[in-house]
Amino acid sequence: MKKRHLAFTDRLKLKQLQHRKHAVRDSIIALALLSVPFFGHHLIFASDTPSNTRDDDVVYRMSMTGDIMLGRHVHDAAVQSREHVSRTFDYVRPFFDESDYVTGNFESPILDPDHERYDDPDHDDFETHKEASILPNKHITFFAEPWAIDALEYAGFDSVSLANNHTLDYGDLSFTDTLEHFNASDIDALGIGDAINIPEDEVEGGAVDAADVKYVDLPGGVRMAIAAYTEIKVEGFDAREYVGGVLTHENIEVLRDRMIEAKLPESEGGGGADIMVVHVHWGQEYQVGYNDDQEEKAQYLANFGADLVIGHHSHVLEPITVVEGLEGNQTLVMNSLGNFVFDQGWSRTKETALAQLDFLENGSKELSFVPMYISDTKPAETSGPLKAYRDFRIFRTLNKELDPSIWEKRDGRLVIDLDEAGIMEGVDVTP
Repeated sequence: MKKRHLAFTDRLKLKQLQHRKHAVRDSIIALALLSVPFFGHHLIFASDTPSNTRDDDVVYRMSMTGDIMLGRHVHDAAVQSREHVSRTFDYVRPFFDESDYVTGNFESPILDPDHERYDDPDHDDFETHKEASILPNKHITFFAEPWAIDALEYAGFDSVSLANNHTLDYGDLSFTDTLEHFNASDIDALGIGDAINIPEDEVEGGAVDAADVKYVDLPGGVRMAIAAYTEIKVEGFDAREYVGGVLTHENIEVLRDRMIEAKLPESEGGGGADIMVVHVHWGQEYQVGYNDDQEEKAQYLANFGADLVIGHHSHVLEPITVVEGLEGNQTLVMNSLGNFVFDQGWSRTKETALAQLDFLENGSKELSFVPMYISDTKPAETSGPLKAYRDFRIFRTLNKELDPSIWEKRDGRLVIDLDEAGIMEGVDVTP
């Protein structure tokens, strides 16, 4: 077919139409960029610390985040600013202070340069030991120092998933230091342990089962169970019987059995959980949409009683989906909450959202998403001239596959009506 050549006036009209289509978006971006020389970087990227993040009718709130990495350049930024690495949570701590439970994915092992082992003159120094411990099949490695756990405690985390593809970057060294420091903290480490299927007497003696389910008691006699596993791993990461590590898909049947047990009544030897939450490290890095494996595993988790799935690994936000289980139950899947604290530079890796599960005094349930952006390694609620543009991008990704009847935008948040969606039917924390 012969290519048609447009006259100059026709080309000009076409350009005008194309520009008009994106005029509002482009004008906002241009205004923001032109403002930087006159008003400074902070006009665009800084955020005020919120003073009130929780409505009076919220009886119980659970906050959930994506990937948190407190090593590498996040660590360096704190050192250079002569601040504690907890600085990363300055703008989001109020959201956590007004939450009853906080959980996220901790995307790095703990290595302790000041461990007493390095006082032994016959032992390698920290740097030598660290470099020698890197798994041969790991090409990207990083770690955080013990003050990272102090930062998590400062922020208010109650649990973190360690079932991911970086916890054992340094083999036994990272496994030992990570487990040792988390065991000494008040934060529950999910998806990591000395082995799986550990005998009860050994658990009572302090051994940690990687497939362990943690329980949280909510008001109204409601009980929540939470666990974690990873689909992404390399050889040497798997926790097995008599072998420490993280819980991976190689033992998903063990997780399945623990989930079933968690929801059995206590009178039948179960955990008596009304709500089952599962952290999953899965998907493809930097892929905005979820893949077939995620869809398959989400269905699997729904079939065995998961109510909420907290996904992470891709470093970018992914669409939220609702999956129906075998028993007709509905499961809400956050395929990826993106990064929460990280040092990556691509704009999509800086766009994030804080998920908050609210039980209200009228007996209803909501899941809302606070749009946030990471700047200078600090996540903060979106603000400034680019707020509308960023909120649009974040919400468009999250609600892309949701039925319009179950969500709305309210007070700067994306809010999902869990009762309308059929999630956690019959669960009520009110007296």
